[in-house]
Amino acid sequence: MALGTEDRPQLPYSQRVAGCDSAMTPGWLTAIRHSQQCATMGPCGTPVSRAKDGAKMFNRYGKSAVMVASAAIVVAGLSGCASGKVAGGSSSTETGSCAGSPTSGTIGLIGYADIWQKQYQDAVIKPFEAKYPDIKVEYQSKRSSSDMLAALQSQGSSPTTDVAIMDSAVAASGNKQGLFQKISEADVPNVAHVKKDILDTGDYGPVLQADAVGLLYDTTKVPSAPTSWNILWDPQYKQKVSVVAPPSGLGINLTMITAKMEGEDFTKSIDKAVDRLKELAPNVQTWAPLPDEYQNIITGQTVLGMGQNARGQYYSDQSNGKLGIAFPKEGTMYQINTINLLKNAPNCAAAKTFMNYALSPEAQVAFAKALFYAPSVDNAELPADVADRVVKTDGSIDIITYDPEWLATVRSDWTDIWKREIIGG
Repeated sequence: MALGTEDRPQLPYSQRVAGCDSAMTPGWLTAIRHSQQCATMGPCGTPVSRAKDGAKMFNRYGKSAVMVASAAIVVAGLSGCASGKVAGGSSSTETGSCAGSPTSGTIGLIGYADIWQKQYQDAVIKPFEAKYPDIKVEYQSKRSSSDMLAALQSQGSSPTTDVAIMDSAVAASGNKQGLFQKISEADVPNVAHVKKDILDTGDYGPVLQADAVGLLYDTTKVPSAPTSWNILWDPQYKQKVSVVAPPSGLGINLTMITAKMEGEDFTKSIDKAVDRLKELAPNVQTWAPLPDEYQNIITGQTVLGMGQNARGQYYSDQSNGKLGIAFPKEGTMYQINTINLLKNAPNCAAAKTFMNYALSPEAQVAFAKALFYAPSVDNAELPADVADRVVKTDGSIDIITYDPEWLATVRSDWTDIWKREIIGG
């Protein structure tokens, strides 16, 4: 629960993102009191007021803060797989040499943990290994894309990982840092048919699958599907809400959703969103739900939360319908995963073979059945009962759009603001 902040001077957004970051150590939960003091002081230790104009934030981010108005799910076609063509057959690419054989070796793959890992291994990795018996996939699991990025950064210029499956916004940061290499149609033939309706990743890792963020609720306590995100602030749910705080994409998404609800352009300021999220804090039981936001509701620890549609659908089945998921009227955003090839990947030829398989209709349909992610290839025909439960791209839900490259420039700053003012407020 947040501490009272009525009498505490507040920083305008432009100053919050610029100063006091040194207080935010990796053990930030134990440093909150220190960060509260820091958040009230200017660069030289003088008090500052949030009443000042925070418009300088736009200048801080410059042209990268321009929104990219793209908002439909990326769908892609297929080539190569149907004819049995193997990706990565060449010993070189546009980005340099490519190590290993396209049909043998061990691939290091980093991806999401828990149920995502289990379902992806069963639906995609095991069939891939059966098809290519001389290629083995070693899976490294992380809870979030931010955790994956940190792990990849620690590997430096000689990675032990070949392929990373992560959120597009975090992947964009990795692209800027030079962690991933460009991919051509010659490298991965199925890339030729990846449509760019919603997200153009350029020459980098293509969209693998798509989902959307929804409002989770206990159907035994909230019998009708909520129609507004405002239910999270309802006093009757004090200490009954779970929110995964930034750097998780869920907390970042809630920031953008709240900004829209407050009539604020989050590319310029999140002052109003931060004020509203501070009001949410008393309702939040945990900012880091364990084992996760879905199980917290199923076991009765919480009543409301936010999570992804795909996992929500899966856990709804597992809980006999106790867990529900809704898309409120104020809007939501897509959660898009891309598949990325590490620069200097130790076995990049076999990695390209895997990437090509992951973009095949065979793999895409299998994973949609297993965990309700929308395929990214347009010739993946889903059974009607599955198609009804993956995220819709027909305009029936209001999608809030943003530029992943722009988000990569503010993600760290937003995370620090959450730590200082929303969680530690």
